[in-house]
Amino acid sequence: MWKIKTSLQIPRSHPATLSHKGKIYVFGGGGPNFLSLDSVEIYDPVSDAWSWGRPMPTQRSGAVAAIVNNRIYVIGGGYKKPDGKFKFLTTVEIYDPERDNWETGPDMLMPHDYPGVAVSGRHIYIMGGHHPDATEGGPSKDPGFSFCEVLDISKGRWAEIASLPVPRFALKGAVLDEKIIVTGGVAFTGKSLKEYDLIDIYNPSGNVWEKEDGLSLPWPAAGHGVCIHKGCLYIFGGYSTEGINTRVTCYNPLSKLWIPLPPIDKPRAAMGVVSISDREIYLIGGWEVDGRTVMDTVISYQVDE
Repeated sequence: MWKIKTSLQIPRSHPATLSHKGKIYVFGGGGPNFLSLDSVEIYDPVSDAWSWGRPMPTQRSGAVAAIVNNRIYVIGGGYKKPDGKFKFLTTVEIYDPERDNWETGPDMLMPHDYPGVAVSGRHIYIMGGHHPDATEGGPSKDPGFSFCEVLDISKGRWAEIASLPVPRFALKGAVLDEKIIVTGGVAFTGKSLKEYDLIDIYNPSGNVWEKEDGLSLPWPAAGHGVCIHKGCLYIFGGYSTEGINTRVTCYNPLSKLWIPLPPIDKPRAAMGVVSISDREIYLIGGWEVDGRTVMDTVISYQVDE
């Protein structure tokens, strides 16, 4: 079920990743020694080889990527400054994969690092992330962020939308069954970090967040990998109270059932996840079980028909 692919040229966690015209694009992330990266790697599954793209204008980890009209938007993220404090970004940079060049996009209303992202039509939704004031001491005391906003590509500007019901970071966004969803996440709740099994559904027409009865993750997860493949929601690894894990499952919205799948070869969190064909889902880089060591390994899950 799992295959080993050619490793990244630079180990990295928290990258922004997506697929476009049969190739995988990997933007930035956190490299060795927690150094935020500006490098871009492009994977060709036919040759099983990586090449370099033009570096991002801004080095960052925890950014997210979205594609609209063949243009890739790399949004938010942050980096650790020399004084040890974190800088979270409102930055939007737009990559043209045909020309291998960058241009500046419209800044977000608020900084978002490690948020959820989803694309619906010509709209990019950004949800939650690290709290903008949690710039010292790392995530261990971070209450999470509830602020959400949407970029209307036609207008070229951001607008605030309804806040998340529960603030959090290291959550994942997706579009499942034509619904915008966010899954999991983590936040400091006053005593300790709490990982969530939440699945929240955003209704753009009413600008409200909703719940579907009985729908939640099978376990609390943050920094997990998420992929929509053939209409099903796949969840890979991540971390919870038990640490970084190897779990894999998928949810079928028709049967409303979670199906356990073969586990990852080793615990992995904060990785990129990309579906690139009818039968393959790629896991790219990430953190090892200690939550510090960055990975260069790339593996693919072979989806059964």
